Order: sequence, then C-alpha cells, then structure tokens
Amino acid sequence: MEHHFTQLDDGASVDGKPASNFGAAVATVLLALLLQIFCRCCRSIYRNHVKKYKFSSSSAAANMDRSIIAAVEKILKYKFKDKRLLEEALTHSSCREDMSYEILEFIGDAVLGLAVATHFFRLEPRLNSDQLTRLRKKSVSNKRLAHVAARHGLNRFVRRKDTAPLDLIVRKYVGAVKQGDDHKNLAVPGILADIVEALAGAVYLDLNFDLTKLWTIFKDVLVIDEIKVPKDFKSSEIIGAQNKLYGLCGKRKWGNPVYSEVKAALCEYGMKYVYSVKVETDDGVCGHEGDEKSNPKDARNSAAYLLLRSL
Repeated sequence: MEHHFTQLDDGASVDGKPASNFGAAVATVLLALLLQIFCRCCRSIYRNHVKKYKFSSSSAAANMDRSIIAAVEKILKYKFKDKRLLEEALTHSSCREDMSYEILEFIGDAVLGLAVATHFFRLEPRLNSDQLTRLRKKSVSNKRLAHVAARHGLNRFVRRKDTAPLDLIVRKYVGAVKQGDDHKNLAVPGILADIVEALAGAVYLDLNFDLTKLWTIFKDVLVIDEIKVPKDFKSSEIIGAQNKLYGLCGKRKWGNPVYSEVKAALCEYGMKYVYSVKVETDDGVCGHEGDEKSNPKDARNSAAYLLLRSL
C-alpha cells in the first residue's frame, strides 16, 4: 500500500518551565536554520551529482534487476520516481568505480537525525535537550540502524564484489537477529547501517527534500514506536524548591537543609539520581526522599519540593 502523506503531529501543549520553553524555541529556530543550509547543500549535491547521470546514456545507468527494485520498494512502501537513486543507494563501492552509496549515505545520516529530533520534540515538548539527544542517538545509532536493516533483510539487495569476509560477518549478524539470538557480543556490520542511511538519502532526494514525507516513510522503517519516551519531566513547581526550602528554614530559624544521595545508577536513558533531605524543625527532624531524576540538581529539588509539601 502506498503512503498518504500527512504532516507530523504537533503533540500536546503542556505547561512547563519558561526557560525550558525558551531554550526549546531557540533550538527549534536553530534546527530550522540548519535545515535550510542542509537543503541548499543537498540541492547542490543533487545538481552536481545526481543530474550528472540522470540524463546520460542508458549505458552509463545502472542495470539492477527489476525484482530487486520492487522488493525494496515494498519494504519501504514507497515507489521511486527516479529508480536510479534506489540503484545507487544499493551499490557498494566494491561493485562499480563510477557509483556507490556513499554520498546518499551522508545525506541520509544527516536527514534521519533531523527527522528523529523533530519527531520527538513535537511528540513531547517537555523533554529536555539531554533527553532529546539520547533519543536521537538511540534511534539512529549504527547499532540501531544495522538491526533495522537485518530485520528487513536489506543486505540481500546490495550489489557488491569480492566482499566474502564482510558477507560472512553480515550473514552471522543477520541470522542472529532474525532468530532472536543474543547478538550483543557480535560485531555490528557498518554496511547494514550504511544501507538504511543511503536509502533515506535516496528517498529524500526523490521527494525533492520533503522532510515530512520522508519521516512518514521512515518512522515505520525504523519501527520508531519501539523507542520509549522517558517521563522524567521538570515541573515548574519543583524548579527552585531548594531555594524555597532554604528561605523557609531561615524565616522560621530552623537548621539548614541537609541533602543525602540515595541512589546514583546508570539506566536505559543515562544516569538516574535520588536524593533525600532533612531539616531540624521546632518539632524535630523532618525529612523526605525525592523522585528519580536525570541529574543531582533536579533530584535535590524534587526532595525539597516534596518536603515543602509535607511541611
């Protein structure tokens, strides 16, 4: 079934820290500027690289089996207007001296990173820059893209020559992925990630640099719904809670708050911290443990906020 292209959802609007929203807005503007620069570079590459063979004689064009083209288009659920872009995306440098996927891989790497960052930014505006960076890296890392290529069996369609040692590594990795075996200790074949990036670059050029349409296709190819979005958000009520608690202690002539680290552990999205806080009041020592946060400052603010509520 062919894609019906729609705009990316803007996501729900949520109240948050003003400074965070300002930072997010600045990041969005910078992303837009970078996208404009990137598009101009892509158009230049398209004029100087793609068109150099687009109107050339048929002998200069690649001759890929139509069944391969149809099979890859079925996986992508997208039909290329210019089939030669697809042929180039599936051609390893060992196969032809005049054609390889390297430039399309470069374009695809950049555009997938931008598309993924835009997707998660719009999906959950409350995510901070560190969380967005981790989500982007996890979604388009070489490890993730190689896994995606193996799941779709894209390695079967790459044209190559005299690459027997590489083919053996690829077959071993793909076999482990498809059988559900533990492949964490296996070498990740970079060529598999290259294939996905090159295909993304080819689709992007074929769509005349339309990022939204590209993402409509590749969010399914990347199975992006498998990437879990963290729910560790910064509430405007929690920000500055340490200062508020310190001010309350001074006003009531209590002892200064004492913070203790309860937990500091590495998890799926990076380090997680938990802090507790104690205050010597007129009625004795009062304390509270905060929620799990991604940095010590937020963890201490969480503990202070919860203690303020209990007081």
